[in-house]
Amino acid sequence: MPFLLGFHPTDSIAVAVIEDSRIACVARIDLADARVPGRPAALLGPFLNQVGADGRLALIGYGDDSAEVPAIVRRVAAELPLPALTELVVCDGRWWHVECPEEAEPYEPGASRIAAEAAYQGLTARPTRRDLEGLFHRPSRIKCLPDVALQAAARRVDRLSPQAARLRLDTLLDAQLAGTPMSLTTRECADLLMLLDVPAARDAFWLRLGRETASALVDLWLYVSWRAPVDLSLGAVCAAGLAGWQSGTGALVTVALERADRIGGWHPLWDLLTRIHGLALPPSALDEIQAAMAAETAYD
Repeated sequence: MPFLLGFHPTDSIAVAVIEDSRIACVARIDLADARVPGRPAALLGPFLNQVGADGRLALIGYGDDSAEVPAIVRRVAAELPLPALTELVVCDGRWWHVECPEEAEPYEPGASRIAAEAAYQGLTARPTRRDLEGLFHRPSRIKCLPDVALQAAARRVDRLSPQAARLRLDTLLDAQLAGTPMSLTTRECADLLMLLDVPAARDAFWLRLGRETASALVDLWLYVSWRAPVDLSLGAVCAAGLAGWQSGTGALVTVALERADRIGGWHPLWDLLTRIHGLALPPSALDEIQAAMAAETAYD
């Protein structure tokens, strides 16, 4: 769960949706909200409304009170519209099934096989949610794009036809997804930033987005957002959030939107990310979007 959320939860109720024997998506609410009868169902309603009738839930309670947390997990499970496949508690360095407290085991997520598998797949679990928020803060070693580079990129992109803009973004993504480690020149970074304002180029980003590319695209768009002036960074911030949605790090969507609110303004990717978050769409919803886009592209 920490690797799916992107951080190690505390004082939380985490909910994983199980479909076809796999985790389809996850959500988290504060333990304080979970204490209020009816509030968990209200907060998680949009998220769970997207789940098919065959979906099952895994609930995990995180807290300090080994008596209170299991009781909250049981009550929340009873309130939610889908049946619970399992109910777990993490408390005081141990974890256990709610119905079997006598079988508690040490909770050591960093030492597990899953931690190694997550690292191999590019998934990380930061210590706290605040550390996840820090991803959107420019590191001191990263320099902002100079005005001359931004102006030159704007002129280059403005001269491109829709087809050429799509090809340019696709080419840049190809180069970065193939490179280890990622390396962007100032010119490439400025072009990526400006191309997000071109509908055809955004289509190229959408068609390349998926579970296998998501982690690399999170890193790419975070880097672009770091180098962009704050007032021009909204598109890159939201692109990172969309990649986070596909990577399975659902909290990254919320953190990206919080950052976007602080930046202000409007961007098509902000509108899209807001809709995805509001409807609590699972990552699998992208398949239908991409199929429609691919059909439209073939027609064009």
